[in-house]
Amino acid sequence: MAPEQLDFITRSTLLFIASRNAEGQLDVSPRGGQPRVVGLSAAGDILLPDYRGNRRLDTVGNILARPDVALLFVNHEEDRYLRVSARASFSRAPEHMLAFPADENPPIGVLVLTPTAATMVETTAFDASGFWIDPDARKQPLDVLALVREDTGAVAEAGKGPILKNNSEESLLLSSGMRDVYGFPSQLVREKVADFAGPGAMTFLRDAGLIALAREDEAGEIVMDLVGEAPLQPVPGSNSIAYRLALPAGFTTLDTGEIALLTLAPGRHELVRMNGRYERAPEPATASDSLRIRPEEVFFHCSAAMGRARIWNDDERTYWSGQRRFVCTRRIDEAPGVVSFVVEPQDAAPVGTVKPGQYISVSLPTDPTPLPRRRSYSVSGRPDDRALRFTVRRIGKGGVSDLLHDSLQVGDDVSIGPPNGHFVLQSPAGRPVVLISAGVGITPLLPMLETLAAESGARDVWFVHGAANSGHHLFAAEVARVSAGAKGPRIRPFTAYSRPHEDDRADHTGRIDAEVIAALVPPADADFYICGPGDFMTGLRDGLVARGAAPDSVRFEAFESADPTALFTAKGPASAAVRFAKTGKEAVWTPESGTLLDLALVNGVDVAYSCRMGDCQSCLQRVLEGGVTHPALEGPQPGRGQALLCQAIPSGDVTLQC
Repeated sequence: MAPEQLDFITRSTLLFIASRNAEGQLDVSPRGGQPRVVGLSAAGDILLPDYRGNRRLDTVGNILARPDVALLFVNHEEDRYLRVSARASFSRAPEHMLAFPADENPPIGVLVLTPTAATMVETTAFDASGFWIDPDARKQPLDVLALVREDTGAVAEAGKGPILKNNSEESLLLSSGMRDVYGFPSQLVREKVADFAGPGAMTFLRDAGLIALAREDEAGEIVMDLVGEAPLQPVPGSNSIAYRLALPAGFTTLDTGEIALLTLAPGRHELVRMNGRYERAPEPATASDSLRIRPEEVFFHCSAAMGRARIWNDDERTYWSGQRRFVCTRRIDEAPGVVSFVVEPQDAAPVGTVKPGQYISVSLPTDPTPLPRRRSYSVSGRPDDRALRFTVRRIGKGGVSDLLHDSLQVGDDVSIGPPNGHFVLQSPAGRPVVLISAGVGITPLLPMLETLAAESGARDVWFVHGAANSGHHLFAAEVARVSAGAKGPRIRPFTAYSRPHEDDRADHTGRIDAEVIAALVPPADADFYICGPGDFMTGLRDGLVARGAAPDSVRFEAFESADPTALFTAKGPASAAVRFAKTGKEAVWTPESGTLLDLALVNGVDVAYSCRMGDCQSCLQRVLEGGVTHPALEGPQPGRGQALLCQAIPSGDVTLQC
């Protein structure tokens, strides 16, 4: 493959894969992933992870019968796509599985795709469909269960039954052992397929302007394209249910053949799939062409792929979701009651981007509580691209911090959540920066200092740290080393000791306040980053603003705000009764319980989930009684009567459908 094509693949977070069964019936399925949807092996194969989904196994079953597939790669806000033809096989070999993060949603298997041809295609489909929307224009999740029930009711009213999976396909899945690996789909998934679009599906299709379309060419090879001219339209007055798809000028197809469609609506994660046959027909009103499609399968598709792709998010890519398995490789005693831990992932996937100032959530698999507790700690350094360092002060209240001090040793497993937080270095080039910390609050500022020291341009950087004395002065040698090795910036360490030893040397004796800082740099001329106890940060912020600093130039990090328990305590009730209707189980929620997903899992309620970030919508459930809130969800809020379990907490007693 050409370098441009490989670059496009390695940046893509969304693809569509087309396959066909032994009888030649086509199917298109979406795949999404972060920071990219696929990996590349040393042998040049494309590695496509296969995650937990609806367990229909359409793609896997087709590949067992006929290994030739077509891929269509998409990149954010690019009006082109990459078509790839490949031969596929299924693998669970360690070298393939370990290429992807071992987080809470690890791949079940990997599709190994050997490319046979690749073509870059310029397209007007994205523009014609309005697909590239502003992230703020993302839509609320649909109540897919309600729409499916509406459609199954229409099927029954029409005197029809659901379209069940072909017996030969299911036999192949059983004999190959794939059912042993993946399990079986639910009754709803098995029976939600019809041979026409019911009222629920049509509600979606009216907004679905972009269509991924697969068909065969004259050589019998699968070809995929994107069409964005107009949504599918029912053909009126036909003897059997059919739909018309308008085609762009110059679009080539055979006169008739098998077809598979995946319909996408801008801003929605849900999709509708349609498989069947087509015949080519001229468009009556224009010179362009259209296809008349007679469906054999129509159904809503799981939305997790679009969520994982984050195709409408313009923020940085994520490298894993949920808690990822790491191993402790170093334990460093920094000061009395303060220990740093260096951890590396157990898989071979990269750690990825960590912005200076971000934090990670940490839990221990050996935590004796029913659900391992999580607490957030700032990333205090990047020893290399495979490792993270975080630093923990013993609290003395028997929480996660104390557990880490007492239990986490070199070689032990630890679970780490993806980097998060908005307290990150954002300062224009050349503008003076003042980094101010007290005690263990130094930790998020260390990566900021390293980043500033590596800049080529000149600027003044003050690194101000307060401690009791030299015995409690964290990372003094590291700060001195980084400061001395700075490329362009002039870094000026400044130390304040509140209770110095007799032989201690410091730049200031006493606490750090705004007056001390104003003597170093005019507050109006600099950006300030502050981390430490709450009253320390509040006093500095107010004092600096009073002395001329712009309010938005003073940024601070409260450690407690990174703790989800603190957030849930502030935003939720002290306790709430939660009933899981389908299973009949009941539990009491408190802020220490975590999200409703955490509560469900610890009580043995089997619910689907994937990203843990609120993007994929896999864990969307109906609220039957009561209400919920989503205090940390930054994307579109679920509609009334819906709960994204991974982000939701109860607002009072609540009954959930699961």
